[in-house]
Amino acid sequence: MSHLFPGGLVARAARSGSPSDGTCRSHPGTAHLAEYAALVLDRDGCVTHWGGGAMRLFGRPPERAMGRDICDLLLRGTRRETVRRALAEVAAGSRWSEVLSAECADGRIHDVAFNLEPLTRPGSWGAVMVTAMDTYLPEAEDASPCERFAMLNELSARVGATLDPAQAAEDFMDVAVPRFADTAGLYVVEGLMRDEEYPDLTADGSIMVRRLALSLGARHTSERAWRTAFPANEIVLYGGRHPANRCMAGDTSIAYTAAEMEIKDLDKITGVMGGSAVDFLEKSSFLATPLTARGMVLGFIAFSRGPDRPCFDEHDKTLAEDLATRAGICIDNARLYCRERRTAQAIQHDLAPRTLTVPPGLEVAHRYLPASAMTVGGDWYDVIPLSETRITVVIGDAMGHGPVAAGAMGQLRAAVRALAGFDLPPDQVLRRLDLMAEDMDSIQCATCLYATIDLDTRTCAVARAGHPPPILVYPDGTASVLSLPSGLALGLGDPTFSGAFTTTEVTFPVGSTLALYTDGLVESREQDIDTGIATLQEALGSPHGTLESTCDAIISALPKQYDDVALLLTRTTHPTLRGDSVFQSGP
Repeated sequence: MSHLFPGGLVARAARSGSPSDGTCRSHPGTAHLAEYAALVLDRDGCVTHWGGGAMRLFGRPPERAMGRDICDLLLRGTRRETVRRALAEVAAGSRWSEVLSAECADGRIHDVAFNLEPLTRPGSWGAVMVTAMDTYLPEAEDASPCERFAMLNELSARVGATLDPAQAAEDFMDVAVPRFADTAGLYVVEGLMRDEEYPDLTADGSIMVRRLALSLGARHTSERAWRTAFPANEIVLYGGRHPANRCMAGDTSIAYTAAEMEIKDLDKITGVMGGSAVDFLEKSSFLATPLTARGMVLGFIAFSRGPDRPCFDEHDKTLAEDLATRAGICIDNARLYCRERRTAQAIQHDLAPRTLTVPPGLEVAHRYLPASAMTVGGDWYDVIPLSETRITVVIGDAMGHGPVAAGAMGQLRAAVRALAGFDLPPDQVLRRLDLMAEDMDSIQCATCLYATIDLDTRTCAVARAGHPPPILVYPDGTASVLSLPSGLALGLGDPTFSGAFTTTEVTFPVGSTLALYTDGLVESREQDIDTGIATLQEALGSPHGTLESTCDAIISALPKQYDDVALLLTRTTHPTLRGDSVFQSGP
């Protein structure tokens, strides 16, 4: 169990003997410590991460390996074309495996099995995960070399397939237990889970970690009691002398015994297992391995084996570190993704309109669907009252997706609100917005449609800047695509060209609906924008009842979505139906 296993005070020296009572045995062949290696390459084949297994297998410290081309470092350039083809396959999303001759720690050329696969979320830390195994290895008592190599590959496939840190930790447990250990637990520094920088140690050297996952294997029948005593997601404080803290501080695997555990841990264990716990623990073996990624210790993984299995030896430490290297990168990818997603959600929550104030005589319904799981993008809309009878509706699309596009969207929306206060004609608003866009670094290109509705005269003045044309649905159900000058997209126009934008005035009878939308609603890989607009025109002309039901019908009929989608429907009502209304922003 993870709370049992954190860290230890035993040095990294190999165990060469067994206890006098014969309760714990070491693996044969412990002189062969460099059997497995895990490292990370960038897209050009240069080393960006060099784990402990790589140091032992190939005999190079990190300072001699980091930044070096893998061919020059290990293969002496003899298989450069082979490696280049392998990197190209991995860049395309495939795995690659082959046995290559490489110079190992003993100075000799060995046949080494290399396995290359793409990282789920490549970045500056690297793009290719590499597993290497010396094909000439002594047989191990607990698992054969092929089985262990298969374990590393399975770990990458399972843990790398999720972007949820907790799920990644659970998947790690499924691979490691019981094949490598009887029980295991994975802990991550609590501050990192709260999107903080790596926290400083307290005055006494203690640090808080969160237990992401715990696996007991089939050995323990009282699993519910164990999980009650040591629940997942529990925050634990480990003191400066605690084995877990030593493991993380030294960035090295540590084997230890029950005698080195803290009293509080032992009390919990005996409370679950009863009196048999003491004898069982005294004969068990424990191992704590640091969980690292991108040069930072994220936490640790703790393993234990019962008395009927061999003690953890140096050979196991090597494998544990390679397992932890893969798990660490995958879990950190998931952690960073979740942080980015929370950031994007916060941006969207702060920048998108949460309420739309609508004057009497007007109804509004709207929807927003981001293209990506980031739930944020560059599409936006707004409703801005100008007086009791005049109102502006606006919709826009900043190029791109994610936080950058959302930032551009926020700047545009704020600028539009500021300009709307001057009650200028739509073409003048777009012209000034175009000038402002030149000074907004986050805006490379954006489209916009700006319309002012006068409820007294039943007219609508509209201008667009490269945006899809609006559709006007008359009370009899006839839907017409308004023929308006397209204008130039914001940020692309010539500021000296006064005719870049044109205002067009159309009648807006009582009971009519004006539909504003972004291109993600009408354009996809399966259909061009003209076909999409015609389809939307037909859908708007069909009776759907309320504006909300119309929005739902249109969104549900969307083809596969590749771009952000925004939809804003505005309908005029009879003057006797006027009444102040506030509509919540779209889901």
